[in-house]
Amino acid sequence: MIGRSCNICGGTTLVPRGNRGNMICADCRSDGRSRLTWLILQSRNLLRPGLRCLHLAPEMALAPRLRTLLGDGYDPVDIAPELFPHAPGIRRFDLVRDAPSLPTEGYDLILHSHVMEHVRGNVTAILYHLHRAVGAEGHQVCCIPFVRDRHYAEDFGPLSPEEATMRFGQDDHVRVFGARDVAATIGMIFRLPDHYDLIEPYGAELLARHAIPEPAWSGWSANSVLVLGKDDLLLKGA
Repeated sequence: MIGRSCNICGGTTLVPRGNRGNMICADCRSDGRSRLTWLILQSRNLLRPGLRCLHLAPEMALAPRLRTLLGDGYDPVDIAPELFPHAPGIRRFDLVRDAPSLPTEGYDLILHSHVMEHVRGNVTAILYHLHRAVGAEGHQVCCIPFVRDRHYAEDFGPLSPEEATMRFGQDDHVRVFGARDVAATIGMIFRLPDHYDLIEPYGAELLARHAIPEPAWSGWSANSVLVLGKDDLLLKGA
């Protein structure tokens, strides 16, 4: 049996959470998608001192390490900054109101994970403005939860917590991204691979060692991490 460890902090105690095969690191509290994000950032050399990084809803496992590495270049933000005491210097940022004012090519790296399903606004416009803020050699690295056997749906109307949970999976979600129509949704905004696969670049043994959930290894899933370069944006003028 492969010994499991956290590739973020090196911790070896991983405890189950929920019934989806996800594991939480007892030391840094990373989950599978945080460890996958860190694996991708490091393996693709996307982290280095001097970068300007905008980090939306900063994860507990990643924020302190990014602050140490990037110093003043690290800019953590969220619409409810009081929920992120582990991210010193975090400021309030409303994607619907504030994304259009982001500086063009103002950041080298923009990170967000499981954010877009919460946003009460036009997700295409928001993703466009985030990518507009990425520098010419920069990247937007994001985890968008694609739900298998579902189609895209959204509703900004008044929903009870029970109805929102039933329709979108959580009481504060306003949309669901379906794996059945990725090409017709996010795939119309960004250039995406025809098939999402982690086994070829990383191998099953490494993915298992870092407790990255097996459903994320192949095919679109709730843990799919996208690495989007500047030229991957498809919404361009003639």
